[in-house]
Amino acid sequence: MYTVSPMGLFRQLRSGIEDQEGERYGDISSALADGMVSVLEGAARSEFESRIGATCYERSSVTRQDYRNGLRTRSVQSSASTVVIRIPRMRNQGFVPSFLTPGCRALSAVEEWVATGYLCGLSRTEICRFLERLTGLQPGPSVLARVEQRLDASAKSFKVRPLSAVYEYLFLDAAWVKDIVGKGAVRVCILTAVGITPDGRKEILGFERVIRENESSWRGFLGRLKDRGLNVSELALVISDEHRGLVNAVAEVLGDVAHQLCWAHRVRNVVDKVSKIDRKRIVEDLRQIYRAARKSEAVAAWSAFSNRWVGVYPSVVQSIQQDLRYLLAFLDRPRLHHAYVRTSNPIERVFRDLRKRGYGCGAFADRKSCDRVLYSVYQLLNDLWADKSLWLERQKIVKQAGNEAR
Repeated sequence: MYTVSPMGLFRQLRSGIEDQEGERYGDISSALADGMVSVLEGAARSEFESRIGATCYERSSVTRQDYRNGLRTRSVQSSASTVVIRIPRMRNQGFVPSFLTPGCRALSAVEEWVATGYLCGLSRTEICRFLERLTGLQPGPSVLARVEQRLDASAKSFKVRPLSAVYEYLFLDAAWVKDIVGKGAVRVCILTAVGITPDGRKEILGFERVIRENESSWRGFLGRLKDRGLNVSELALVISDEHRGLVNAVAEVLGDVAHQLCWAHRVRNVVDKVSKIDRKRIVEDLRQIYRAARKSEAVAAWSAFSNRWVGVYPSVVQSIQQDLRYLLAFLDRPRLHHAYVRTSNPIERVFRDLRKRGYGCGAFADRKSCDRVLYSVYQLLNDLWADKSLWLERQKIVKQAGNEAR
């Protein structure tokens, strides 16, 4: 039995924010706070009267369950401000309006704001500071705990969700991060997989925290991706850096899927092994190989490179010769895809976003904190990529470059 209708609440709100003779002109925050007090007190009074079965000052009622026993004040924190409202008291039992949680001053909107802050990459400290400046109070420990529990459950679901889509390309890489601040700080490795569908939709498939990056950790990670539904038979290319444990694990778990080694890593490794005077010419010769339009042109460019440098840097030439099939695998894919899949830069950009948004103090407090931050950043990126096609964007870039060249 709600005695205050929604229209009545809106009339109270309007009367609370009317500008009488310009007395409140321009003070929007104060007007909103007064309006919120009117709405919340009206909702509390309506719920209270429904609970006791009688309206205010009603002297007798067949449905009466309890009696009014004055008022008490309570601070209520919303996502915009903190206000003090008056809540009716019952004589024989306690009463807390349904829009409040016992022992917590924050409305549910505050929890949603905190969760959104986490998903946008804000740290816990940044969220507390911002809400304090906005509302005058930091979110209570219970609010943060409930939000973190929700994010922990969401992170767990993210890591085990079924992979029902078909993926044409699979990028694999690992990022090293600090675990715990201070003398006991150690480094942990975050294994990450990014998939590209045939229509160009990009998605982070999963992540896993391990103590070290080796063949065993990659084998387990890739095996769990397969268990979740990764269709290996539909994979056209796997792209990664030159970590031998990763290369061996891909061959063992994913079978004979074509494997592309990152050209950016290889060029940097070659540059480190040659003298400064030759670096510019060697980089230009390597560019002729990986920028070739067809595999036959790349092989011809490689023969020219080998003949020129084998007498000066035999170990460099030999290392490229051994991995040549891994370095030229991308040339079997459509020409439009070449520049995107010949390096591991697309997944390196994921790690850049993680370092930029994920952990302001530079380290994680514990395993749950690590998973929570990784999930929040990775889910945000997946949401940003959901409606975008890489290949359509690349077609526009190529078309624009062709128009400018004319």
